[in-house]
Amino acid sequence: MLTAADWLQGPYLYALYDSYGHSKQSIGHLFILGFGTAAVCSTFVGSLADKYGRKRLCQAYCLLMILSLMTKHSSSWGILAVGRVLGGAATSILFSSFESWMVHQHLQLSYPDHWMRRTFEVVVSGTGITAMTSGLVATFFTSHFGRVAPFDLAIALAALGLLLLSRAWPENYGDAGISVIQTLENSYHSIRGDPVIMLLGISQALYEAGMYTFVIMWTPALDSTSALPVSHGWVFSTFMLCIILGGTLYKQYLAYGGSVEKLMLFTCGIGAVSLAIPVVINEHSLLLLSFFVFETSVGVFWPSASSLRSMYFPEDTRASVMATLRVPQNILIMCVLSVIGRLENWMVFSIAFVFMTCAAVAQWYFIKITTGETDVIEELGIVDENITEGKPSAAAGSASKKAMLLNNSSSVAGADLELASMGGERLSTTSHTGA
Repeated sequence: MLTAADWLQGPYLYALYDSYGHSKQSIGHLFILGFGTAAVCSTFVGSLADKYGRKRLCQAYCLLMILSLMTKHSSSWGILAVGRVLGGAATSILFSSFESWMVHQHLQLSYPDHWMRRTFEVVVSGTGITAMTSGLVATFFTSHFGRVAPFDLAIALAALGLLLLSRAWPENYGDAGISVIQTLENSYHSIRGDPVIMLLGISQALYEAGMYTFVIMWTPALDSTSALPVSHGWVFSTFMLCIILGGTLYKQYLAYGGSVEKLMLFTCGIGAVSLAIPVVINEHSLLLLSFFVFETSVGVFWPSASSLRSMYFPEDTRASVMATLRVPQNILIMCVLSVIGRLENWMVFSIAFVFMTCAAVAQWYFIKITTGETDVIEELGIVDENITEGKPSAAAGSASKKAMLLNNSSSVAGADLELASMGGERLSTTSHTGA
């Protein structure tokens, strides 16, 4: 439900700002405010969730999202800017607290490890179906009730989602016994002191920076190359269908015992190649095809990234580590947005291509470390403080969990039946954690 509320905005947000008469540069500034706010809030929102409760932060997300959506009724740049600030604060919660809540509940209830991987698969597939449907619904509401109608529907869904999670979810915490400042310090040391966490975080942050650059650019790129009006809702829904396909490919790959780490490297490579197409080609059909390929890679990325975080990120500061790693990502996006009005579309896509390529390089180094080629630590000049202090690193700490996940990959079909009979009801309460 909260996923639907979020995705209803996707197809027509840029088009709404454009319909109000704002220039491409002014629209870019609005997005800068959103990502800038997310970057600032990410430095402490995860710590607040770990200390004061992840459920409370998820409730705050709903309230902030409702307020942000309400501002879409105004054409005033200032009011829209306030909405972007509220939306940015909400986004910083969306990409940390929901997943952290689900992982904690999974571990607390002692569910089998392969259920977690399966949960991420269900989340991606469910999110893709919801987003695809949301795109079609947004198109219908826009054509019959105006461009603001999808945002009003999103308000209703966010309010209903707030009510349901308030009644159904138990509260859980990270390390609630320490201060927010100490939690921030712990998350910083977790990232800085362990090259596994650092490289995994860099890889995912760079991929998402390229992805969000694409999110901003696909509408003007398609509009500028089409002689006819583009149905953004239908394109958006097709994107979501591609994400579902990517989630299915992820599931089938692991069913044959594949490595999530190597799959992530392949995904970054495919993302880089597909975003290189708009740099050299300006033909509408080929652009659309390359965008479909990229969205398929996104469908593989989401469950892969979630699985890797569940294996390598520390549980007691999971939300704060995830949120902290989003800071450089948001800074990169802000840098792109600051020049987006002065660059040609192909130049912006070339930046996204560089992000994807760097993500692949970081993931390659990550694989070298996790497969025992620890000389890469010296090669990069990184000191693993956990090793020097005699503590297990994230790679060592996740070894048993990873082994169990991979050992179960050959029994996916049996796990599906087990989920259907035993865990379906439980999964229904967590399927929107990727909202």
